Parts: sequence; structure tokens; C-alpha cells
Amino acid sequence: MDFIITDKYGQDKGYVEHCGAEFNVGQDNDFEIKIQNKLFQDDRHRKNCRVFAEDTEYGGLIRNINPVTEDHIVKLTGPTWRGILNQRAINPESNTHITLQGEANTVLSQYIMSLGLSEIYVVSTSNSGITLNYQVPLQSMLLDAFSAALDAVGARLDIKYKLGEPNGKGYVFLEVKPVVDHSETIEISEDGNVKLDILDYQNGVNHLICYGKGELAARQRVDLYAWPDGSVQKTAYYTGMDLIEQYYEDTSAETVQELEESGREKFIDLMNYKQLKISVSDMDLELGDIVGGRERITGIYMTSPVVRKIVSVTGKGRVSIDYKLKGES
Repeated sequence: MDFIITDKYGQDKGYVEHCGAEFNVGQDNDFEIKIQNKLFQDDRHRKNCRVFAEDTEYGGLIRNINPVTEDHIVKLTGPTWRGILNQRAINPESNTHITLQGEANTVLSQYIMSLGLSEIYVVSTSNSGITLNYQVPLQSMLLDAFSAALDAVGARLDIKYKLGEPNGKGYVFLEVKPVVDHSETIEISEDGNVKLDILDYQNGVNHLICYGKGELAARQRVDLYAWPDGSVQKTAYYTGMDLIEQYYEDTSAETVQELEESGREKFIDLMNYKQLKISVSDMDLELGDIVGGRERITGIYMTSPVVRKIVSVTGKGRVSIDYKLKGES
């Protein structure tokens, strides 16, 4: 994989000669590129210069220059294109609720324009076929808000850096697309160039006793029970040796309903779960895509969406991608 670098005005300055690059997409949303001291050039290795691999989302803006004299290198770091979106408040003028409502690309384009991001970002004008109706939590950032809205309707944000038009320089092209469920067509196992690690955790809490305000018998209480299908109900399923209980306290809850809501959120972290870890060398998955894995000996199978990609590139261009899936610690 080759990277192109620009000056701070976005004008192409050619390919980056580096001795290692790493792009974290989906969580930290930042990057690091190492260049040898002798290759440092002032017109392209400074703040707001762009670095990118064409037609991918692996790129961003240089924000920090870190010389490491002992290693004779300079580290160039900054936010990825996805990271920049999460450096902008979605509603900076007011602390009131807003709702993302309408065709997804159109709604996204409105916020890219209103938040002054159209110098770099261009949103697809096509109809995604995806309709949003999502109330944004207060004090949300742009990427967080849209990611949650898209996740609720089984969609994802596709990001690609394009050369040339429409602004005479390169630009970041944004488009909303449906999530792809690879688990329906591809079963990842330990065959071929795949490393697979599945944990089937069965020691989770299945009865959460939630207490709120009040004293003794008058204290607010809600009992929540986990069921084998992963649902949380008000009646018990597990009994005897299979019953695993824990207390939860939330004295800030004003009502029993609020106590139940916070208790359900806590319960998710305590219940039984399956965890899938994969390392795949022959496919490039997108954030949000769903994969399925099966361990042959035990027969354990599960599916999970991709929530992070770490793309590492050696100075010779060799690429490796490390995926993190939802639920993976």
C-alpha cells in the first residue's frame, strides 16, 4: 500500500517514503507515520498536510511532528478522516436535543456544510435508501451521533479519499451504505490464513438485584433476569446451581423506571457472552460488517460486527490488518 502526501493546501507532493505506518480506524481514529530524518521535508511534513492511500479511508491530517533523535526518525501523527469528524460537536450552539431525521446522505451533508467541513469532505448525492430517525444525546460529537444513528438501522459510513474534483484538490468522499453480513455467506474458521479465538463465557450474572432510593422495605427495587436468548426479563429462568446473582445500586435514580433503565445498562456488562477474535490476511472488512466464526473442535459459533481496524504498513509496503470485534476486550 502506497501513501500520497500533500502540502497544507492539499496539493499533491508525491508518495511518502517511510519506515512504518499505522492507522487505527474505528476507535482511537488516529495514525502514525515514521520517516527517516534525511527524508524530512518542510513543505510536506508539517501541520495540516494530508496523507492518504487513494480510494481508501487510510489517511488523515498531520497535526503533530515528533522527532526521535535516538532512532533518527520523525513521527508524523494526527487524526484520521474519521477522527476529524469526531472533533466537531454536532450541536455546538445549543444544549438542546436534536434529531437526525430523513435520508441518511442528505442529513449527513447538511451537517458537513453547517459545521464548516466541506473544504475536505464531500457527501454522496445518491439516495442511500436508508432513513434516519434518531434523537441525539446531549453533548454528542458528529461521528458518535451518526455512528449510533446508522447502527440503529443496520448501516455504516463509508469513507474514501479521492483525487481531483470537485474542489481542484483531493477530497474525502462520504457515503452511507448498508452493513454487509458476511456471516451469511462466509464462515471464518481456522482453515487457511486465519487465526481464531472464541470465548464462550457462561459465568455471567443472570439475576441482578437493583436498589435505588429509600430505606429498608421502602427502598426502590427492581429484579432483572437474564434468559438464554440474551434477553432481560422480569421473571427468572435460571435456578439452583445455575443461578448467579449480584447487587446493583443507583441512588441517583429518581424513579423505579430510571432505576430499571440504568440496571439494564449495567446488566449487559455482567451477563453471559461470547467473544470472537480474528486475524485475517486475505480479506479487507469494513467497520460495521458482520463476520461469523466457528471453532472446529468445540463447535462454538458466533457472529459479531467489526468495530476497529488497525492497518500497519512496513516501509516496503507490506500490509497487515488487525480487527477488533464488538464485545472483544
